[in-house]
Amino acid sequence: MLKHRTWIGGALVVVAAAVAHVGCRGGEAAGAAPPATQAAPVVVTVETAPAVEREVAAVVRATGSFVADETSEVTPMVGGSVIETPVNVGDVLKAGQVIVRLDSRNATIDLQNAEASLQQAVAQAQNAKVEAERNAALVKSGDISRSTYEKLTTQVATAEAAVAQAQARRATAKKAVDDTTVVAPFAGHVTARPVSVGEYVTTSSKIVTIVRIQPIKLELQIPESDAGKLRRGMRVQAQVPTHPGSLFDGVVSALNVALDASSRAMAIEVRFPNTDDRLLPGMFGTAEIRLTETERAIYVPSAAVATIANGQSSAVYLVDDGTARVRVVQLGETESGMVRVLAGLDGRATVATSGLNQLFDGVKVRTAGATAAPAPTQGQ
Repeated sequence: MLKHRTWIGGALVVVAAAVAHVGCRGGEAAGAAPPATQAAPVVVTVETAPAVEREVAAVVRATGSFVADETSEVTPMVGGSVIETPVNVGDVLKAGQVIVRLDSRNATIDLQNAEASLQQAVAQAQNAKVEAERNAALVKSGDISRSTYEKLTTQVATAEAAVAQAQARRATAKKAVDDTTVVAPFAGHVTARPVSVGEYVTTSSKIVTIVRIQPIKLELQIPESDAGKLRRGMRVQAQVPTHPGSLFDGVVSALNVALDASSRAMAIEVRFPNTDDRLLPGMFGTAEIRLTETERAIYVPSAAVATIANGQSSAVYLVDDGTARVRVVQLGETESGMVRVLAGLDGRATVATSGLNQLFDGVKVRTAGATAAPAPTQGQ
């Protein structure tokens, strides 16, 4: 029993000594290490500007595609073999310009026969008229009967009718000759010419496609909520990806009174002069239709706009109580160095206009020329 107690007591002494030793080493290590310090927060110096509110004309925004003002798939009036195609795809035509010539030999022969028949009919009519005039005096003297004279006058009327028929046949034959030369129905551009020399065409064959793009039309679908605000003659500005930064002015030219039953949208047409041919059928357009009423609009300097998300979105940095806050925004038109913010910002905001590449959401900022408060240190 004594030996057992002696072993326990010795073990307690060893454990106590070990604890004391560890405590001593820990105290030395803690005392040797200097107190940790916190890194000073980043503060970015920026210039700022307030967002500006102003009254502008209210607009309806829509997208659509440009189409030709007129499109004609020209077909010949008569059949025949193609002997000449003086135009090609891309050519600019004047109204009445020759686009295809057909073989006119058969039509010319028919015209010559019609002219000969007309001459014969005219000669017979003249003979009948002379005979009737010669017998007019005889009827008065009683040398011939009234019935005989009436037969002569009937022959005159019949001969004159034959002349009229011959004239109609000659006109038809002449038209057939003229129709072998196909001309442009209006001024425009050639977009297709599917026939070649030597090919036989009929009255249902499409020989040339012509489009008129001066003016050109933009077809838009307007939501039902905005359809009632539109009127013919309203001003429209449009942009196309092909010509970035360019604005094209047009007017509302047509409104479809019937809304689409499935989309509840109104189809409208906007006509653009397009005097320089920069707008082409098939182009995608984004349009703003200016209404008669006004609305409040928010503008910020162009320098305040940053591009984020790999160039897919735009943002501005609000400066509020020394902190930058990122706001994704939807942008509108640019005017005199100011860009309109359609969504994502209110008119009481102050935005950073410099140092945007150093900013991120939550970073501390100070306005250029101002002194920022010192950052607090640990233990104060």
